[in-house]
Amino acid sequence: MIQEIQQKRPESSDSSSKFELVAFDLDGTLIELNIPFEDIRKELGIEGRFILESIMEESDMQRRQKMFRILEGYELRCAMEARPAYYAVELVNGLDVIKGVITRNSRRSAEIVAERLGFNFDFIIGREDAKPKPSPEPLILALRMFDVRPSRALMVGDFLFDILSGKAAGTKTALILTERNKEMAKSFIHHADYVFESLKELADFLEVG
Repeated sequence: MIQEIQQKRPESSDSSSKFELVAFDLDGTLIELNIPFEDIRKELGIEGRFILESIMEESDMQRRQKMFRILEGYELRCAMEARPAYYAVELVNGLDVIKGVITRNSRRSAEIVAERLGFNFDFIIGREDAKPKPSPEPLILALRMFDVRPSRALMVGDFLFDILSGKAAGTKTALILTERNKEMAKSFIHHADYVFESLKELADFLEVG
């Protein structure tokens, strides 16, 4: 694992100045993960499955809408209790580029997090705005909003879907390792362009502060 991480460190020739736009995942990346996924799955009757995909597979539109309302209720409550990850606010607010969030959560829940914790985002893209990650659509939307070429953008996250979304959109990708995701990340670490063990390491690479 250590060897894999070292191989993914930015080379000295890498230049952070090549990025005009940085898109961040929210839960588990910029804020501590506090959404009770298992409780949500249990209430929705979809234990052991991805929540959004399971809801979208529901053919009964009334039931689907009810499931989304239940999910957003959890997200809004968690947004009101969210805590920033170490160095997250400093990183985001110190970046002198276009920066924002791409999340599978509702846009409103992400807006609450931004307002409460003081993140200065240029954009917030939630599941209402585009097909959610791992689709490249939300990242492509952000690139089009600000007329940025994919090669000039970076997608930052802690999960496979973040990396796959960035790769499919043609951007560079950065995986943030935490105690929570290190074991899981062994299966997809090779997909990321860069791997960092903290947001502070990413901030140093991006020359923040």
